[in-house]
Amino acid sequence: MRGSIGKGKKRGEVLVQLVDQENRQVLGQSYYNGDKESEKPCIRNLLATTQATGQKISLDALHLSPSTCELINGAGGIFLIGLKNNQAVLLEDRIFCSQTSKAILQSKKWEKGHGRIEYRKYELYDISQEYFDPRWGKVDFCSLVKVERTRTDTKTQEESKETSFYISNEKTQEGEQLFRAVRNHWQVEVNNNIRDTTFQEDQLKTKEKSISKVVAGLRTLSLALLNKLKPNNMVAQLKKFQDNFQLLLNFLNQVNFL
Repeated sequence: MRGSIGKGKKRGEVLVQLVDQENRQVLGQSYYNGDKESEKPCIRNLLATTQATGQKISLDALHLSPSTCELINGAGGIFLIGLKNNQAVLLEDRIFCSQTSKAILQSKKWEKGHGRIEYRKYELYDISQEYFDPRWGKVDFCSLVKVERTRTDTKTQEESKETSFYISNEKTQEGEQLFRAVRNHWQVEVNNNIRDTTFQEDQLKTKEKSISKVVAGLRTLSLALLNKLKPNNMVAQLKKFQDNFQLLLNFLNQVNFL
């Protein structure tokens, strides 16, 4: 929440959320001060307090740590976490694995939209018998997912490529499910975009932490209600509610909010 950043500071209050991949509903949220605190313990606490540790969780590479993986694995949950340079040794070893081992499952997907064509090649590797540093001893790594993405701009025909890796304690028999989870993980960014553009979250300037948190909660509630309505144009729908208060009341009654 950029509007909470104080003078001379680089970060302010930060909102973190657990979001359902299938319907983008927020299942839990918390806050931390980005200038003083870390996101990693905040996420672990949120997972624990919402009793989500036993579920299937996808996380950004920042959260690939023994503490977080052990928390989920120990509760019987499944994690799928991005693998990047913040775990450089682990990344180097897994890149070597993908270069010297044969993928046990592959899948190719094409997608067109937002002015580009995207080609994705997924590969799954069984790493259940691989050696890992003792600090990873309780996380039970089983699967490595490699994704090669090629994006082509439909107007300029410019092409860009990237390769990403993800690691999981899920058994390799669920490879297709892991491929879907990789794709759907980025779908939750839609919520962040709506908060920034439609709800203009970063435009709220305040030094009061409580105000930032309360208004953030109201935005989460508003977004959840609008997701139930599934309007084609969210901005247009908000304007309809502004112009016709009875229409808003009817909708809130319809979804049993009132």
